[in-house]
Amino acid sequence: MLVEIGKGISPNFQQVLELLLAEGEYIAFAPDTQQTRQMISLISIKFPLLQLVSKIYEDEFELETYMRSDLYGNCDFKNCSNPKIKGAVVFHHQGPQLFDYSIRLNHTWAFSGFPDVNTIMDTYGPYADDLFLGVSMIPTMQYSISGFLTLQQVLDSFIIFAAQQTETGIGSENTELIPLHSTSVTSSLELPWTQFSPSNIRIAPFPTREYTDDEFQSIIKSVMGLLYLLGFLYPISRLISYTVFEKEQKIREGLYMMGLKDGIFHLSWFITYVIQFAISSGIITICTMDNLFKYSDKTVVFVYFFVFGLSAIMLSFFISTFFTRAKTAVAVGTLSFLGAFFPYYTVNDEAVSMLLKVIASFLSPTAFALGSINFADYERAHVGLRWSNIWRGSSGVNFLVCLLMMLFDTLLYCTIGLYLDKVLPSENGVRYPWNFIFHKCFWKKKSTIKHHVSSYEVKVNDIISKRKSIFPRKDMSGPALEAISLEMKQQEIDGRCIQIKDLHKVYATKKGKCCAVNSLQLTLYENQILALLGHNGAGKSTTISMLVGLLPPTSGDALVFGKSILTDMNDIRKELGVCPQHDILFPELTVREHLEMFAILKGMKEDGLESAVTEMVDEVGLADKLNTFVRALSGGMKRKLSLGIALIGNSKVVILDEPTSGMDPYSMRLTWQLIKKIKKGRIILLTTHSMDEADELGDRIAIMADGSLKCCGSSLFLKHQYGVGYTLTLVKSSPTASVAADIVYRHVTSATCVSEVGTEISFKLPLASSSAFETMFREIESCIGRSVSNSETSVCGDKSYLGIESYGISVTTLEEVFLRVAGCDFDEAESTKQGNNFISPESIPSHEQVPKRISYTKLLGSYKKIIEVISSIVTRICGLFVTIFLSFIHFLNMQCCSCCMISRSMFWQHSRALLIKRAASARRDRKTIVFQLLIPVIFLFFGLLFLKLKPHPDQQSVTFTTSYFNPLLSGWGGGGGPIPFDLSWPIAKEVAKYVEGGWIQKFKQTSYKFPDSDRALADAVEAAGPALGPVLLSMSEFLMSSFNESYQSRYGAVVMDEQYDDRSLGYTVLHNCSCQHAAPTFINLMNSAILRLASNNKNMTIQTRNHPLPMTKSQQLQHHDLDAFSAAIIVNIALSFIPASFAVPLVKEREVKAKHQQLISGVSVIAYWVSTYIWDFISFLFPTTFAIILFYVFGLDQFIGRGFLPTVIMFLEYGLAIAASTYCLTFFFSDHTMAQNVVLLIHFFTGLILMVISFIMGLIKTTTSANSLLKNFFRLSPGFCFADGLASLALLRQGMKDKSSDGVFDWNVTGASICYLGIEAIFYFLLTLGLELLPTCNLTPIRLMKRWRRKNFQGDASVLEPFLKSSSEAAVHLDEDVDVRTERHRVLSGSTENTIILLHNLRKVYPGGKHHHAKVAVDSLTFSVQAGECFGFLGTNGAGKTTTLSMLTGEESPTEGTAFIFGKDISSNPKAARHHIGYCPQFDALLEYLTVQEHLELYARIKGVSDYRINDVVMEKLVEFDLLKYASKPSYTLSGGNKRKLSVAIAMIGDPPIVILDEPSTGMDPIAKRFMWEVISRLSTRQGKTAVILTTHSMNEAQALCTRIGIMVGGRLRCIGSPQHLKTRFGNHLELEVKPTEVSPANLENLCHIIQERVFDIPSHPGSLLDDLEVSIGGIDSITSEKASVAEISLSKEMIIVVGRWLRNEERIKILISSRPIPDGLFGEQLSEQLVRDGGIPLPIFSEWWLTKEKFSAIDSFIVSSFPGATFQGCNGLSVKYQLPYREGHSLADVFGHLERNRNQLGIAEYSISQSTLETIFNHFASNS
Repeated sequence: MLVEIGKGISPNFQQVLELLLAEGEYIAFAPDTQQTRQMISLISIKFPLLQLVSKIYEDEFELETYMRSDLYGNCDFKNCSNPKIKGAVVFHHQGPQLFDYSIRLNHTWAFSGFPDVNTIMDTYGPYADDLFLGVSMIPTMQYSISGFLTLQQVLDSFIIFAAQQTETGIGSENTELIPLHSTSVTSSLELPWTQFSPSNIRIAPFPTREYTDDEFQSIIKSVMGLLYLLGFLYPISRLISYTVFEKEQKIREGLYMMGLKDGIFHLSWFITYVIQFAISSGIITICTMDNLFKYSDKTVVFVYFFVFGLSAIMLSFFISTFFTRAKTAVAVGTLSFLGAFFPYYTVNDEAVSMLLKVIASFLSPTAFALGSINFADYERAHVGLRWSNIWRGSSGVNFLVCLLMMLFDTLLYCTIGLYLDKVLPSENGVRYPWNFIFHKCFWKKKSTIKHHVSSYEVKVNDIISKRKSIFPRKDMSGPALEAISLEMKQQEIDGRCIQIKDLHKVYATKKGKCCAVNSLQLTLYENQILALLGHNGAGKSTTISMLVGLLPPTSGDALVFGKSILTDMNDIRKELGVCPQHDILFPELTVREHLEMFAILKGMKEDGLESAVTEMVDEVGLADKLNTFVRALSGGMKRKLSLGIALIGNSKVVILDEPTSGMDPYSMRLTWQLIKKIKKGRIILLTTHSMDEADELGDRIAIMADGSLKCCGSSLFLKHQYGVGYTLTLVKSSPTASVAADIVYRHVTSATCVSEVGTEISFKLPLASSSAFETMFREIESCIGRSVSNSETSVCGDKSYLGIESYGISVTTLEEVFLRVAGCDFDEAESTKQGNNFISPESIPSHEQVPKRISYTKLLGSYKKIIEVISSIVTRICGLFVTIFLSFIHFLNMQCCSCCMISRSMFWQHSRALLIKRAASARRDRKTIVFQLLIPVIFLFFGLLFLKLKPHPDQQSVTFTTSYFNPLLSGWGGGGGPIPFDLSWPIAKEVAKYVEGGWIQKFKQTSYKFPDSDRALADAVEAAGPALGPVLLSMSEFLMSSFNESYQSRYGAVVMDEQYDDRSLGYTVLHNCSCQHAAPTFINLMNSAILRLASNNKNMTIQTRNHPLPMTKSQQLQHHDLDAFSAAIIVNIALSFIPASFAVPLVKEREVKAKHQQLISGVSVIAYWVSTYIWDFISFLFPTTFAIILFYVFGLDQFIGRGFLPTVIMFLEYGLAIAASTYCLTFFFSDHTMAQNVVLLIHFFTGLILMVISFIMGLIKTTTSANSLLKNFFRLSPGFCFADGLASLALLRQGMKDKSSDGVFDWNVTGASICYLGIEAIFYFLLTLGLELLPTCNLTPIRLMKRWRRKNFQGDASVLEPFLKSSSEAAVHLDEDVDVRTERHRVLSGSTENTIILLHNLRKVYPGGKHHHAKVAVDSLTFSVQAGECFGFLGTNGAGKTTTLSMLTGEESPTEGTAFIFGKDISSNPKAARHHIGYCPQFDALLEYLTVQEHLELYARIKGVSDYRINDVVMEKLVEFDLLKYASKPSYTLSGGNKRKLSVAIAMIGDPPIVILDEPSTGMDPIAKRFMWEVISRLSTRQGKTAVILTTHSMNEAQALCTRIGIMVGGRLRCIGSPQHLKTRFGNHLELEVKPTEVSPANLENLCHIIQERVFDIPSHPGSLLDDLEVSIGGIDSITSEKASVAEISLSKEMIIVVGRWLRNEERIKILISSRPIPDGLFGEQLSEQLVRDGGIPLPIFSEWWLTKEKFSAIDSFIVSSFPGATFQGCNGLSVKYQLPYREGHSLADVFGHLERNRNQLGIAEYSISQSTLETIFNHFASNS
């Protein structure tokens, strides 16, 4: 592109002056000297207009001051003292040798700013600056159009003229004095004016190699970093979420228990995500290969993303160490990640120093974003980043530095993260002091496990010395322990057991020291199960945590197979299996993968893995589920898998923490069988809340209370020890009859009445009184018989006997023992619960606000104090707001009372209750408050602050010189370089002599021709004319061909014209486009040479500078508007966090079913959503107010000047619209952390990113029409409307977004946004209500898919429907039980007076999918419940109990049939029916931040309790449920048992006539359970008003509470009736447990001696108690009867056979010797094992075994002969169990009598007989399903 100065696009000086005159603008001159004035006068001769538009300033400073002042440009046309300045010429030297001037143009005169002075010159040698390959026309255009070159030409011409005047002898003084108006003078000056004057200057670009340019890269350069970053946002938030989730769910803890090392755990996470990021980096690289990163080396692109991935992993890890709740971590972590990108906006300017950029790069997102600038630059130049050029900077950024900083950040975050992970306090495990890295012992890689007990916790010695004083033993008598057998003693000697020795654990809490485990002494033996019992907080879990190495003991030790838990934990873990209380399972893995993983963790070898897994799967009964994903397993199966995990890998020690929690009784039994099966060769420690389980499984049972052991022994031992006895249950015919009690007290005077529930009465009878039972039972039986006959014959017979319908007896359960042992310390235990059970997952709230129990070091302390102060201030402020809000509501309430209409409406009362609920939650949930109110404000504040700090400096001066070129040149003082010069004219040779600043490279013709040379010639001629064109073309060809002639780069070439007739000169400068300032530089170089030629003085020179004028106020405003645009973006980012916090409580309430609970309690859907809407809008007002205040503080007058009203309207409407649209989104989530992430991203994307896309599309001409069309769709997102409105306001003055609009309310400014937001606020809210009222509210994508599929396959289902119906109906009546049929007839015939609930053929079918048939969950259920009745609803998991309850409460709708509640149909009128129900769901539906009292108040208000009664009602419930002392505690701090109490209290508040309790006592310890039963039975039967429906897995609970029981199997009722009725009808056997008297020492000694004498001659085997040394000295034969004591004799296999033969029972001996399992249970198995292991059995142990066997066989033969059909149920070596058939002829009295008579003769120490329990009946039905 050829530009001729003064022609074409470059205006000539006359045109410039005319333009200035027309615009009323001036050209300034400084300084005010005589020479300046003279120059103006002289130039005015030729250009008279100059006098009119020039203004002279004193000096440069005055000019600049004026430009920056407010006065600038304030003037009218007539009289202008403050003109606008278009440009200025400032002289620094005005001769005689040096002429130095700056041309200063106004910013706005050059288009798109001035040439960027920072990229002046290329300083690295030839074509080093790859980024400017190709022709950039912009500098040429800027210099030409702005008139810069015109001014330069005029000034240089004047200087050359003036210099000649001086030289030719007209002295300077004459020049000054010439009167300017004289025409003669004018003529005398004419000739010199043109002589040597450079009148014709042309500039043309260098020819370049072929190249292309990419404008797209320059447009996206600034936003690319942010977009890449947002791509990483989701994986990062998931990573943080998973990492913290593993901590929160105790998964990490569990893995450590199984022997996983800390380092390996972190490494596994790292590797997982490294692979993930490597794959995604690879995908990004592949996807961007042909577009974004077309030219860059693909490996560089990959490494860039991958290294950022690495630093992101570590940053996430670092962030995650601060959190223990996934929800909070995700919110704050994602925000911090984004915040780490913010400094980028401050440092991305080229002017910012490298050091600051490096400091900012300590945040890896900033380093990452800075690197994206280099990519954009190099891609734009079509060079791309390669390994060879990454060290070269561009735009002030160095890619290599970014890359190295990201690597450095990775290491930094990793180190700090690992350190903090050790130091920051968490719920479990060991915390190190802050200075642990300086301890020597930390670095010694001994196996001393990480817990340096010494200084880490409370000092040991200190405690041991103080212990006696701090924790005196409560029971000085010590625990009750059963004596142990010789075999067990032998194990202790061999070290084949676990010995807990004086184990002690103290926590330092805020209230002082708290002892969780107090000097525990306990031994666990091989082949035995020890059941460890204790109430919540007794110290069980703490003990287990110490045994598995999660906690260091304060003092004491435990030896596992002789290895100490203090020093050898790593070895112990190899044979340790733990089944923790909460399943530590990974939903994404299969059963096989779990087992393989844990086997490898325990150090199993690869080759045995497959078989071990198969074996274990068979053992735990999951063989058919081997390849099933864990998420598809039921709760019971998961427990089995956890059990399998504990056992795999040859675990010798197995710890089972509540292994059957949550299983139904049938599955529980199966698990028990499994546990019994596996105990061989293992030591098993079992903790449980189920006493039946302990009774069934525990060979020995230990009970702990308050951290110390209370007793330990077998079940019978404990029952006897704590003498509890039998429980006799009698069912009376009427509640008033008293005959039963009389009979009992007459026979057993020490009997006590335990409970009287309805017609059932229970007595406790001591074990010792069993001899009196026979006569008592005879009398009771005669009563039963008589009452039947009486009632038949005469109604008015003997009334006193109309008493007993049936009776049953059961032996006291272990539960009663437990209550006696642990109950005595119960109150005390409750009070210490908070501190006592630090680790125990059962009582710890999984929440951040757990009192931290680690003694803080001073460092952490001070940091905590600061944070505490800040948070307390924040909390107080928030508390204040909330209080104001509550009082405002109260005020409204008072106001509304006057218009009683509103106040009475339930709607207002409910809304008020819900608003108070939200306010109370907010008051405590500081994190959400901070997240909702503070973080956006802080974010906004820092964002605006960084914008404010961003410099908009005035541009610096640039001197045109070639000295910057080729700095490596020597001899020239640097600079210069070759200047190709066409010397074909004589004048050219003349001028060339005077050229300085480079050396002349002579132009010569070349053979090189451009491709398509004819076309090139034609173009050249067209551009430059027939004379000049060919010359320029050949010069260009010379430049191309002489590329590598010299090493230096060439920046300009000159082609001179022949001297014109008027002696003036002309030349063309070819300039190198890679240097912006080449053209004016070479013009200056030529003009200086011409000056020297004209004046004939080699010392003269002209120096020109380019120095743009300072920015004026209006130009700064332009920058300010662009900043305001950035501010709009920041506001958007800040505010997209708020809707995420709206979503959390909603999804959470739905997740924990609290929302359903509120709806059941009577809240209408509209009240629920309206109150939520009001609350969220009010909470949105806080950040809005802050944002507007910040706009004032930072002076963003775009938003608060004339745009104030639209800004406020948009903020308010945005609050409403964004809340409503968030509500619609919440229906798609079932997990609140997920909801928080996704909602954040959706609003982020739909708001900010769409706005940026739309903005860019609006700037690019080709897409503007598409943009205006798309905007209509984009505006459906409230975020977009808001962002677009703010951005339009910011750029309103600049007209950048829309040229036509001017008013702030114009459609294209804020009008559209305001209208759309208003409509959306209403539309989305209505949509929310619509979604809520749809029959199915769970719209998760999977459900939607299923529903769609279902629709497609509806046809088949409807065809099957009638068949299903008819067949099921038929089936119902075919095999239906008599009682069930009777109940059905009673209900259907309508003979149900006093009935509250009535189920009428209720049926629920879940439609099947493609592969499975429809599932009938509930099948024709018909029964009724009376007032004052407690109906027990039993069934296995999946029997349809919960579905039935869901239909009654309105959560599900019935497929067929219906139910009536107070005569109202639940199908047609669900709301009215619901109103009467109090519901306690299976899982606590509690709001974590509400206190116990607030919960009760909330539900009391919802149920319509009047305000003045609320306090009394709530207090009554608090007292009734013993929750008074927890009234002000938030629900998350309660233990499991208290949570259940609260749930039941909620169900019962407001005295609903129907109470539905779904497993109300799960997770409670027996004491709490009893308490709950008492409350429920008081409610149902004693008051007689309420109907209770109860489902439970605990048969004891059903027995204790229910007046009627229905057992459900497979969706149908199988039996119905009172508990005793069911026992009598289905209980077809008695359970007998017999314990023989112990072997007397005399008998034992006797047998030993006899055997010893018999086998005197047989050589004895060296015994296991005999030392090897003795054997080697004395020899085998020396052991004779005289020398060897009885204990030292060991019987070998052969001897035992001989003894057996002699004792006449070879069969028994054969079994002992064979390796088959022995039917008599434990004792024999251990002996045969010992025989195999040691080759012999010590004589006393053998004798004891033999005598015990004798006793058992005597009892066995007696029972088999006395009770034909009796079956042996098992023997644990101490007692033996039988099942006796219970036939017509038998009665309890007979059985008792028979045993009592033969008791002494058989040597029976204790026996117990009980009827078959409900459980056996239940199991009978379950197993037959």
